[in-house]
Amino acid sequence: MLRTDAADALLAEHSEDGCLFPDYDGYCLGNVPHTVTSVLGCDTGRTLPADALAGVATDVGTVLVVLVDGFGFEQWRRERDCHAFLDRLSAEARVTPLTSIYPSETAAAMNTFHSGSLPAEHGVIGWNVYEPTADESFEALPFVTKDGERPARVAPEDVANATSLYTELADAGVACHHVVPFKSTSEGATAHTYESLDGFPERLRDALDAARDEADSEVEGGGGERARSYCFAYLDHVDHAAHHSGTNSTDYRETVGEVFDTLSKALSALDRGVAEDTLLVVTADHGHVNTDPERNVNLDDFDTVLDSLRRHADGTPVRFSGSPRNVHLHLQDGRDAEVESAMRENLDAQVFSRAEVLDRDLFGDVAPSETFRRRLGDVVVSHRDLSVWYGDAEPEEMELIGMHGGLNPEEMLIPFAVGRVAELVN
Repeated sequence: MLRTDAADALLAEHSEDGCLFPDYDGYCLGNVPHTVTSVLGCDTGRTLPADALAGVATDVGTVLVVLVDGFGFEQWRRERDCHAFLDRLSAEARVTPLTSIYPSETAAAMNTFHSGSLPAEHGVIGWNVYEPTADESFEALPFVTKDGERPARVAPEDVANATSLYTELADAGVACHHVVPFKSTSEGATAHTYESLDGFPERLRDALDAARDEADSEVEGGGGERARSYCFAYLDHVDHAAHHSGTNSTDYRETVGEVFDTLSKALSALDRGVAEDTLLVVTADHGHVNTDPERNVNLDDFDTVLDSLRRHADGTPVRFSGSPRNVHLHLQDGRDAEVESAMRENLDAQVFSRAEVLDRDLFGDVAPSETFRRRLGDVVVSHRDLSVWYGDAEPEEMELIGMHGGLNPEEMLIPFAVGRVAELVN
């Protein structure tokens, strides 16, 4: 059941001037990891409201979470009639809309998903992070500088102020396996790497089998009363199509079809016993808003901004922090008010001072960590529906159509679909 009424309620309660703010204390991505672990008998943190699982048989040994990067609730609602398995999920699964976190970006959201902590705790404030203690900017995923090199003064373990949720689950006897297009994954989980969609079904089956075998061994060794396993699968193809073609394109629609056809094929091939004992969760980290490359805002044209930016030790401005939908401006002392005013006057955007960010818990309703505080910009800018970035320095970012990271409902609403695998496949 596609719960469009719940989406309307979220919009009514958490919208402001056309922007949708995170529902951290309720229907939010940040509460998904703890909801999943609770199904497996582990209390790791705040869960989604009970109605997200209402009517769903959750007495299972395995939970399979499939995260379709960039496939928001609004996009799901528009595409459901065009793809058979997506339509079946919409009818047979319980599909509850959630808000993403802020920022609605993969780097921040994945650190939240794999640690159970919010951005105000883990400190990944966007795709690009400026770390003042090292005077270095880097991309949080895949942890490189703008030159494509590993950061010289930031260690991989210092990217996020967080620990992997899977180490805690492993200690509780829950076997954790990930199906990802990477060679490695979060600590405490085993990676099963696929190189293309064609290879995904086999890797998923391998992961589920390995996880159940590991869980069975744990039980036989006295580690628990029932074999429990958690599989996570990550698919990034829809996100790529949205970035380059927008969510209204033929390429986007075909990619959504390919992804859900592949997922249907993978699940249909599972052993019946596995399918009956596995709870499927399909969700996303964010949606997309279609920007206009002809109108996207080039910050390199704003002398007030460029002259006010903090400087690296070599004298160059600190540009790269956040993303084109979540811009963090690190400013010289005393320049905050001037820049904030210029942004408000010239852009159709939400412009937050540092104090406003902290006062309204924009990055999470928790005590901010020191890591977050030092990485947070002095002014944060989120445009209503365009990209705002340094177009001279990174022109390719200004050419992308589908974007995310901000507060537009198109990028903030995400699905949380749940149901037994055996009830969702033929």
